[in-house]
Amino acid sequence: MVPSDCRDNALEVPTLLGWNIFQYWLYGAIKAIGSLPRTDVQEKMKTVHFHIGPHKTGSTAIQNVIRDNSEILEQKYNLFPMDDPVIGEITKFLRKGDRISATGGLNQLADLCRSRQGDCLVSSEDFCGELPGRSRRRKPYPKLFENLNTISKAFPDIKCKFYFFVRTPADWLRSSYAQIIKYPTRFSSMEEYVEFLHTADLWDETLRKPREKLNPDFIEIRYEENADYSSVNALLRTILGYEKNLEIPNANRRHNRSPSAEIVPILEVINRSGASSDAQQLAKRWLQTCEVVPLTDASELKFPQWPVKAKKPGWLSPKFDELWERASTRGDYQEQPNILPDPFCDLSKFRTQLVDAPEEFPKGGRADMKNQERILRYRFRGLPETCYFLGLTISYLRRDTAYTEHAAYLFQRLWNEEYALLLGSLPTRWLISTFQTFLDHGVNENQRRIGAAGYFLSNILKAYEAERALDGLQPDRIYPSVTPTTKSGYVGMDRFKLGGTDLLLNTNALLLELASQDDRAGRVVQEFMLRTMAANSVFSRMDQSRIKHSIDNPQFSNCWSFFKDPRQYS
Repeated sequence: MVPSDCRDNALEVPTLLGWNIFQYWLYGAIKAIGSLPRTDVQEKMKTVHFHIGPHKTGSTAIQNVIRDNSEILEQKYNLFPMDDPVIGEITKFLRKGDRISATGGLNQLADLCRSRQGDCLVSSEDFCGELPGRSRRRKPYPKLFENLNTISKAFPDIKCKFYFFVRTPADWLRSSYAQIIKYPTRFSSMEEYVEFLHTADLWDETLRKPREKLNPDFIEIRYEENADYSSVNALLRTILGYEKNLEIPNANRRHNRSPSAEIVPILEVINRSGASSDAQQLAKRWLQTCEVVPLTDASELKFPQWPVKAKKPGWLSPKFDELWERASTRGDYQEQPNILPDPFCDLSKFRTQLVDAPEEFPKGGRADMKNQERILRYRFRGLPETCYFLGLTISYLRRDTAYTEHAAYLFQRLWNEEYALLLGSLPTRWLISTFQTFLDHGVNENQRRIGAAGYFLSNILKAYEAERALDGLQPDRIYPSVTPTTKSGYVGMDRFKLGGTDLLLNTNALLLELASQDDRAGRVVQEFMLRTMAANSVFSRMDQSRIKHSIDNPQFSNCWSFFKDPRQYS
């Protein structure tokens, strides 16, 4: 039976066999057309231009300019920039390796592009993948070709062109490192970053498959380092074929979100520090936003009497006579020079200055402040000058000098105005020194109480961990027994079974409650507690041993050291 539409035409197909032959011929003709070179078939196809980065080649400037000038690009150049949240969703799914969800987003994007009257421009450096170094992957952009192939398949009726800026490997690595150091703490030097990544034949290896499989629609643009270079102009001229600069406002604008050269060494210091991740992130964010806290009002501060003039109590046992003598001479008056900075100086200028000092420990003792200054510079070498000045003020406040109030005011200013950098870079020993200084020189009762609690807990913890080290016990060693196996050496001091006490929990809870009563001293306590939470100490050993031995005493089932099962934050 010949189809009616064929009978209506002038075609003479007399038999069913003839109709089948015609169908076969028609199918072959269509297939032959489909196999013609792309340039012949797709000449009139809509084109979507995908700018894919990579990172650190002016992508932010490109995205800002094309977004701000979308009307000009549409009306004058018939190029439609696509700025839709689905683009971010697509790159998120590609980063996770979820190509099914990514394809769903790409189908939405393809429909949006079809609705435009001309060609489209899509820009995201994350089409390449994540910035190398953000994860444990060592090969830069290992899924680049797979990502581009996924994009192409989602646009079967649209021509896809991909634009990749090729930057000199050394310059690209340097710029990428300056960006990556803002985030994880894995790297503390450029050398570590380069050693971590597989960068031999960087672009030849990374671009090998896109060059082979996507040519001529994978287009490389050379990125230049000179100040007059504009990645925006370079991209648009490549797409539109213009030889001269385009008539687009701010096309020469450069936007660099990487830290400045003077901040990078400070970020490296923060990454090397033993600070908590909370403190490191705060310090990095604070440095890059150039936070400046208003000058601390000296009139609001009421400094306590120093040194403390304690009177020997009548009830004191003679057994403590020697110890009392030590306590009563703790703050003897000393004649010392004043080498402190001006009390009203701009403390922010010290943030990006690193302490430079000889690698040899200075000769002489700490009695003379000038020699103590050299010792402090040795102790703080490579750290921000801010840390050194904190150590210097603490050194004055351990003594009774004519400059006690000067030093005490600077100490309060440092912990009010520069706390983020201090918490993110100070060694723990200086947090403990800070506790004692709040105890001695706190400007209110809460500071002194917080300082006392932090000082005594941290020093007892320090002594206990030192004793274990002297016994040759590893700091993370699980307790072999769940009950005490030796006689008590302290008559009347009760002991407990593993998982059968809330002692450690209550100690931490009370300390945290105290910390909440003063911002300056409280922040230091919190940082010490965060470092303790992440460390191997009596707190972690109690919790981990309880887990290992499957101890679940109903009465103390929730009495973890920090009131949280450590498996949730480890």
